[in-house]
Amino acid sequence: MAIGLLSTVAAVFYGGTISILALTATFARRRTLRREARSTLAVLLPGRAVESLRADSVTAGPGS
Repeated sequence: MAIGLLSTVAAVFYGGTISILALTATFARRRTLRREARSTLAVLLPGRAVESLRADSVTAGPGS
């Protein structure tokens, strides 16, 4: 029972962290904060690293 409870707490904590980072990466006012949140998400969600880098290059635009 203790392992199940610990696993549930860890899953909720991980999900909350991902949610807050995703909201920050989307709605932060400062570009640097959005970029840092995206790079942290790329570490926590390994399959998304290429998409995160692609999103940065698209949103940055020319001359950034």
